[in-house]
Amino acid sequence: MMLERRQWAFAGGSALVILSILLMFLWSWPGATGLGWPEAIDVAGQERVPLAPYSAVYMDTARRTTPEALLDRDPPDFVELDSRSFNQGMSPGVLWVAFALQELDARPRLLSLDNPLFDSVTLFAQEEGGQWREVPRHQAVAWDQQRRPAWRHVFHIEADSPASRYLLRVETGQNLRFHAEIQTFEGHQAQATRFWLAQGGYHGIILALAVYNLFLLFSLRDASYAWYIAFILSTAGYFLFQRGVHLEFFPEWGSQTTQLLMFLCVALLSTFALQFTRRFLLMRRRDPDWDRWLRAALPLPLAGILLHVWLGTAGSVLFFSLVALAVIVLVVGASLRAYHLHDFRPALYLLLAWAAMFVGALLFVLGALGILPNNLITYYAVQVGSALETMLLSLALADRIRELQSEREILVRRGDQLERSTLLDDLTGLYNRRHLDRCFPDLVARAHSLGSPLSVAVIDADNFKQVNDVHGHAVGDQVLIRMGQVMADSVRRGDMVCRYGGEEFVVLMPGADEAMAGEIAERLRRAVASQPQPLGETSIRQTVSIGLATLQAEESADSLFLRADKALYEAKSGGKDRVVG
Repeated sequence: MMLERRQWAFAGGSALVILSILLMFLWSWPGATGLGWPEAIDVAGQERVPLAPYSAVYMDTARRTTPEALLDRDPPDFVELDSRSFNQGMSPGVLWVAFALQELDARPRLLSLDNPLFDSVTLFAQEEGGQWREVPRHQAVAWDQQRRPAWRHVFHIEADSPASRYLLRVETGQNLRFHAEIQTFEGHQAQATRFWLAQGGYHGIILALAVYNLFLLFSLRDASYAWYIAFILSTAGYFLFQRGVHLEFFPEWGSQTTQLLMFLCVALLSTFALQFTRRFLLMRRRDPDWDRWLRAALPLPLAGILLHVWLGTAGSVLFFSLVALAVIVLVVGASLRAYHLHDFRPALYLLLAWAAMFVGALLFVLGALGILPNNLITYYAVQVGSALETMLLSLALADRIRELQSEREILVRRGDQLERSTLLDDLTGLYNRRHLDRCFPDLVARAHSLGSPLSVAVIDADNFKQVNDVHGHAVGDQVLIRMGQVMADSVRRGDMVCRYGGEEFVVLMPGADEAMAGEIAERLRRAVASQPQPLGETSIRQTVSIGLATLQAEESADSLFLRADKALYEAKSGGKDRVVG
């Protein structure tokens, strides 16, 4: 029993020793470096060296402004990084970055940060006596050929500088996310060239699409193009301020002004996105229920600008992130409803466009929150997504025009068919009396104004009542149909054959004088008489009587028709199957 107790005591003591050693090992792990300094970076012969892998960071909640205030009392525990970039997520405050450089060669170096939106960035170097001095900013040649401090946070480290320690102080009111490099002048110039090419390419795409769609706006008079142009220009404005491009021309604008302009662009692009979607999908007419949600969301983005003063930068970032999420949900929901409920094909392009923007924004936000690493993909994802979105939206507008044009052509054809159905006789397919009443006065007026002849023939089927009485109305209808076909084939092109009612027909002959009208009428009479009308196993001979009249000077349409009708009465009285006029 005593042996077992001794064994347990030995085992417990051994465990305590091992645990103590483990805790000491963990406490001395490089993640907490105490007053130790990261290993000095050897930049000799290298154009560009990322700073993050060779540095340690400390979040200073007290927001101290000098290295002496940071290090003299209760020296902080710096944490080494395991990434190529700095990304503390949404951490408003002051970040101190500690690093060291070996003795430089004959080429000076630049410390460059890619995020221009910080409130304050300062670089301190420790001299041989232990004092700290502020490293000057790099003087660059601006667009107006004047030398001034670079608009980005770039610091000049002299050539042949001795080995030294450095502290970089970064203060911001929003997310601490940036990439920093120690570069030669050539490396810095190469990076700047790539940056300007990328930004020029993006803004060039936006400008070209804006000009192209502006032309379409004036040509087509469709408000969708106006909302599209406003949306892509406000989006481009956001990236112009977010990337700090404007600081090249207005270096005196501070971070607060830049952030306000960014939030203003976000508010505008959110509003324009909602309006573009409403107009593009014709939601007021096609989907009024969902349209009410979009209209209700319209004041939210602009209200965020008024709240910016009260919320501050961090609060505004959260507010506009929620607004952007709501806008995306509403727009995607509207597009899905338009595609599935109304079979509106251009909505598919809208979905693809917003999908590209959403994926890019998601990568950017996850990077900003520190969930994903800060790299070229996460940092520029939203701008690449925006470029894809603008191009897909332009394709969507083009497809929408084709779709609406196709719908209009279908409606026009249906309208023409409907109009023709109201102007054609249901039985014979000839024009009906409604069309005759509409066209006859116009033809008379035209003949008078041009001084050209116009003749009218009023035609009646002889003894047609007997056909209906003996053979039935169905047979009578077939006789009328065949008569209409024969008459339509017997007149000239441009003449108009109408069924006036019952077994009576009217032929309008523009340009036909009395002699020509007589020839046409006689040809028509003979054609009908020579065409046997089949009645089962037998057939009958159907004849017509025709009354003719030719327009006289100053004569009205009613007077002309009455004269033709009177001539028809004379043809009937004279024995039928003849032309009188």
